[in-house]
Amino acid sequence: MKSLCVVFGGQSAEHDISIITGMQLCSKIKSKYKVQKLYLGLDNKFYLATNIDDISYFLHKGEIKLKPVVIFNNAVYHVGVFLKKLFDIDTVINCCHGGVGENGNLAAFFEVNHISYTSANPLASQIAMDKSLAKSLVGDIIDTVKGVKITKHNYAKSDELIKDFSPSLIVKPNSLGSSIGLGVCNKQNFKEQIDAIFLLNDDALVEEEITNMVEYNQAVVFDGTNLITSAIESPHASKDVLTFNDKYRGKQKGKDRELPAKISKQLAEKITSASKQIYTRLNMNGVVRIDYIYNKSTKTLYFNEINTIPGSMAFYLFEPLGIDYISLVEILINNPTKPKQYTYFSTDILNNFGHKI
Repeated sequence: MKSLCVVFGGQSAEHDISIITGMQLCSKIKSKYKVQKLYLGLDNKFYLATNIDDISYFLHKGEIKLKPVVIFNNAVYHVGVFLKKLFDIDTVINCCHGGVGENGNLAAFFEVNHISYTSANPLASQIAMDKSLAKSLVGDIIDTVKGVKITKHNYAKSDELIKDFSPSLIVKPNSLGSSIGLGVCNKQNFKEQIDAIFLLNDDALVEEEITNMVEYNQAVVFDGTNLITSAIESPHASKDVLTFNDKYRGKQKGKDRELPAKISKQLAEKITSASKQIYTRLNMNGVVRIDYIYNKSTKTLYFNEINTIPGSMAFYLFEPLGIDYISLVEILINNPTKPKQYTYFSTDILNNFGHKI
């Protein structure tokens, strides 16, 4: 029986959602795989959680008493007076949403420690996390909503930067997921939203609001040979824009969404074509979910963002295709991102340099 290491949690606003994803995954695959659970705490330290089966254990963060562990030499060790090896790591399934888990930092840690993992590589993860950068790289594939990234460097000129924008604006963190910090504003009060975002994130993204719109999501996974695109869903918003609560309310039961979305064959083909091109262009791996906005008035499809570690691993989007949870996990673990191997060769430069500096 193959041993898998599932990592969830991490320093992120999506910490609790990550716990649900990780614990849910472990529960569904434990009958077939030997699963080791690693909880990445809010302190970004690893803790062994293999014996925890109840999600409610993580309700009170101050009362969590798990064994601290460290990772090196492709294995997990107990931290004590002496280091005790607990188990070797075959492959890590990364279930950490947002923060260090999704921005490439955790992937880079796995790379340095020569550990295979089921998400995009560090650079691809960083690009996807930066909404403005990702939009700039796919603009020739699909339309993107008019927007501008606001940082501390151009904040003073923000009024000038949006002078040609429509009156109604969407302001959100540029590098956070799940609509956290998102707000609908106008040109008179948009800076207040930016100021609030700066408490959460280093930069903000200001976009024109698309009215009379609907959102569509599609997941993509690489099976080692082909790209598999999921069914397309249309999540239902309680207000004009999709909020954090809209995204996760009832997601485990598939509520508050139209799946598959009732759309024309032409639109479905356009979304699927864009999803494959975006996945390839941004050099993704593992399961990603790509979110779109559709302007019903102008019939225009826009790329919104890409999620490199989607909630619940987007398993529910593959079920209409006949791909169950375990089959999806098998695709992930059979096609992980493998750490780069760098070759060293001697140049005699040290000998030629001399013995003293």
